[in-house]
Amino acid sequence: MTPAIRILDTGLAPARWNVAMTAALTQRHSDGKAPDTLRFHRYRTCALIGNGQRLSDAIDVACCRQRGIEIARRVTGGGAVFMSPRMLAWDVVVDRSSHAGGLEGITRRICEAVAAGLTRLGAPARFDPPNAVTTNGAKISGSSGYVEGRSAVLQGTVLIEDHTAEMAAVLGLAEATLRQRVSCLAASLETAPALADVQAALVASLAVQLQRLPIPSEPDDVELASASQLLHDEIGTEDYVAGTDARALDKAAP
Repeated sequence: MTPAIRILDTGLAPARWNVAMTAALTQRHSDGKAPDTLRFHRYRTCALIGNGQRLSDAIDVACCRQRGIEIARRVTGGGAVFMSPRMLAWDVVVDRSSHAGGLEGITRRICEAVAAGLTRLGAPARFDPPNAVTTNGAKISGSSGYVEGRSAVLQGTVLIEDHTAEMAAVLGLAEATLRQRVSCLAASLETAPALADVQAALVASLAVQLQRLPIPSEPDDVELASASQLLHDEIGTEDYVAGTDARALDKAAP
């Protein structure tokens, strides 16, 4: 009998709540009280910095403040990313003992599945180690992950429309340079696909790659309460976001 993977869609939400939900789902899974899970979600316009990054080095904090762009710190590592409602984010939480190669092996399998899903849509996508999916040599999806107890979580994004100008401003990068490095589905397909179509393609490919039966579901009350608690106590606080760079947010305040 094929084991199941729970499919969640928590929709559009503030950045820090989304981060807290990732942490809550991972904790619940690590405690053995939740099944393997694939969650789709979307962010209001925001900047997400990696767990270990120094805030002022990762993004243009003043630009974010001037534009009213939320800043959040992920529970996963990696570099800073810009997010908007028209980008699709995903989390995959699995039992790491069931997958050879540790987090690196899990990253490869999931990113290969993401590439296969985007290829289903018509984009010539491929896995580009260590943690990216590219089309025509430009990144269209990036990922980062961590392990907690029995659980491994990998999360990533799919760029659907062109947000390069705003992305460059928030990340403090030259737009021309960034355009050489990133792309989107709209550029590859000549039109932006519907979010539902992107999700369906990813579910189908991930189910095949992980050999799981996808079961649509909803977060349970314990997971929602845990996310709210993590948001209030830690992930949603300015201290957590600022990290060791506490003065960065003060300096950028309007």
